[in-house]
Amino acid sequence: MILRIIACCFLILAPALGFAAENDFGSATKIDTEHFTIYYKSGVDIDTLISQLNVSETDQVLTNLTVDTSSPQAQLSSMVEVLFARASDVLDMHIYSLKANIKIFATQQDLTDFYNNLFHAHIPCTGFGFYLDDTRSIYISAEHFKREILGHEMGHAIMSRYFVVQPSVRIQEVLAGYIEYQLRKSK
Repeated sequence: MILRIIACCFLILAPALGFAAENDFGSATKIDTEHFTIYYKSGVDIDTLISQLNVSETDQVLTNLTVDTSSPQAQLSSMVEVLFARASDVLDMHIYSLKANIKIFATQQDLTDFYNNLFHAHIPCTGFGFYLDDTRSIYISAEHFKREILGHEMGHAIMSRYFVVQPSVRIQEVLAGYIEYQLRKSK
């Protein structure tokens, strides 16, 4: 009986959490890619994001994808797709139909405040970013918008769609950490 009550509360609160999380980026700038919709708030400089993401020529060769430099939006979009392909290759989990969001906060404090308001708890671990399956969104701060951190969070998005029965959080962290390790190693 208690489990039913807890399950009902979760089912009632999950859409509310998703609504709160989605509503927060209504006025953000939006860039669509094949697998992601990128939102970034005012105060976030797209050129800084591109520079920090630093997708390498090695990443492009390994994925057989190239970065489009025709505009900053096209460059960021194609860099995110190259990174997604790298994360998928590292895990050997290819989800071609994945569509998720990347929501970029201007500061780490904004991300931390958002997490605290959403979950009424402190952001875990390093707190540079997190993936929320209810909204299919990666939340990350602009100052930590780096290929290793974003690749780690992309791993969570990939795993959430790949496995029918989700592995434990610890196993997911090990796999996402492996992506991060491979990306750091191959700069």
